[in-house]
Amino acid sequence: MDKKINQATPGKRKSNSTSFGIIFTLAGALIFYFWGWPPLKYAYESKTWPVTSGTITQSVVDSWMKDGKSQYDARINYSYEVEGKKYNSTKINTSGSYSGSNMTRAKELVEEFPAAKTVDVFYDPEVPDSAALKTGVSGSDIAMAAIPLLFLIIGLAVLTGILKPQRSTPQSYTNRRTNIREVIKNIRNR
Repeated sequence: MDKKINQATPGKRKSNSTSFGIIFTLAGALIFYFWGWPPLKYAYESKTWPVTSGTITQSVVDSWMKDGKSQYDARINYSYEVEGKKYNSTKINTSGSYSGSNMTRAKELVEEFPAAKTVDVFYDPEVPDSAALKTGVSGSDIAMAAIPLLFLIIGLAVLTGILKPQRSTPQSYTNRRTNIREVIKNIRNR
């Protein structure tokens, strides 16, 4: 009976690792294509956006608690005009405004964009109400794209055999079964 179980185990594990590799590869590729790539591309294209003049209308650091830790928002509001129409925005870059646990970063942004300051506002020519004070790819854009790419890389590594799951040998299966019997026997003898 042990022989039958031992023969089925390695084949099943190979199938599981192949399934795991396929799922991770497909999930990583799909998530990157639909959620990682578009913001990265949009941020990159923002470097060619036209510029207009704007005014910072509010610039403060807000703090709040999340899971017992202090969080800070650089709340920077600004107004600008495109072709005679007025717009308002809070985006520092194409991915949004700053919110995180780094108070120094929030203060730096508020100091860089103080209230009443005249600033260059970069806007999407196709959607003028989408604007940013800074253009190009940011660290958060890269991080959002890197997460699904990590899934893709892990899946490909499993499929190509670079990452191999730990396989049980027939002997290790027998040893585990023997050890379990000994544990049960010791419990009963107490």
